[in-house]
Amino acid sequence: MNAHVARTMQALKAWSAQDLESYRTLYHPDAVLYGFAPQPIDVESAMQFYRAFFAAFPDVHFETLDTVAEGDRIAMRYRVTGTHAGEFQGIPATGRAIDVQGITILHFRNGKVAERWQQLDLMSLLQQLGVVPG
Repeated sequence: MNAHVARTMQALKAWSAQDLESYRTLYHPDAVLYGFAPQPIDVESAMQFYRAFFAAFPDVHFETLDTVAEGDRIAMRYRVTGTHAGEFQGIPATGRAIDVQGITILHFRNGKVAERWQQLDLMSLLQQLGVVPG
């Protein structure tokens, strides 16, 4: 297994356990993350997003569907499931289950993620929460 893939899988176990201090060790301190907001964000902003996400979806589960690694990059397709039990991005808890997929690309430098590009099926998420018609 590629060393970057092994490190990422270890970090994702921490994410699934909602252990953000361990998860954040995957990232270079100056990492730039794209796709969370209209503008790129830093690691601390991503951790703030995840804390809010875990509060809204306390039973969240992450599943890796596909992983491709080449050199210093990993592409991963994943699935996130959970129950909307708390406010999320201004949307009050609905009690609805979610099942959404996304793709992320990680660019490593010196063994840590220096850049990340993230795409989540937000339309599906909003439909499942009942915010937009499905």
